[in-house]
Amino acid sequence: MAINKAPDWLIKTLKIQVIIILISGVGLFITSVITGYSVLLGGAIYSLPAYWAMRREFNRSKASNDPGRTLAQMYGNEILKFGFVIVLFVLTFKFVKPLDNMALLIAYIGSYILAAFLPVVIAKQTSINRK
Repeated sequence: MAINKAPDWLIKTLKIQVIIILISGVGLFITSVITGYSVLLGGAIYSLPAYWAMRREFNRSKASNDPGRTLAQMYGNEILKFGFVIVLFVLTFKFVKPLDNMALLIAYIGSYILAAFLPVVIAKQTSINRK
């Protein structure tokens, strides 16, 4: 499977994000059903395109060593990922009623922040374990 070519920290980051969102969503689901599934949807809106982009990036052929082509593919991949996020937001806001808009957006932004900080935490843990 092509995803096995992805760096370990990238796969670990996505797994930890999904676990944190699941725990938060299920915990909030117990107190408020609407807030719980809104959090799960917000996390899914971030995680699904991120997973899709990661699979797409690490599935492409490594035969081309042209840096310009690689960069163009990476930018194209990010543009498609952004489009996928927009489509998921539109579908969610249009078809999911009732919805806790604030919980959905906080979960999405929280997933985005986790994606920025988790690699740093994972790298520190890995460097401590190697010493």
